Amino acid sequence: MTEPSSSPSVEARFAVADGLLVRHFEDEAVVFDPLSWDAHVLNPAALAVLELLIDLPRTEAEIAAFLADALQPDEQPQARSHANRLVAELQSLHLVRRR
Repeated sequence: MTEPSSSPSVEARFAVADGLLVRHFEDEAVVFDPLSWDAHVLNPAALAVLELLIDLPRTEAEIAAFLADALQPDEQPQARSHANRLVAELQSLHLVRRR
């Protein structure tokens, strides 16, 4: 009989996909993936998360904390759901990958 692992579960970290080119236009940006030749226009929230992940890989909890700081006080309780949605959307566009 095997014993259950005593190590705590490790939350997934997310990082920006390699090789992306980002060009800013006012508060939005166009992100170009030279591997797929896809281009995407990101709104300010998605751009802020992408730029956060350029620095170093982050967990969804870290992304949620970052968003909570930027949100209005009445929106802060939804920071985790905003982070989940943004990460999922950026992953579906192949701009962010699980690390």
